[in-house]
Amino acid sequence: MSHAKTMLDAIEAVLEGRIDSDVEQYQIAGRQITKIPILELKKLRDDYRAEYKKEQKIENIKLGKSSTQIMHARF
Repeated sequence: MSHAKTMLDAIEAVLEGRIDSDVEQYQIAGRQITKIPILELKKLRDDYRAEYKKEQKIENIKLGKSSTQIMHARF
């Protein structure tokens, strides 16, 4: 599994878990915990999703599979 796919899966799992808990920052016994803001996680998810799709396209080309890209030609 590629790094992009690993990170994409991890970020999506965090986002799913954050649905239940809305707290981004809290303090326990004098230690402050700050989570990555949801908007930043969504941007990271989108970036890794794009990177993973690019990897998939490259792999499909190497395997001789057709690309999902559509080309239009006019004669």
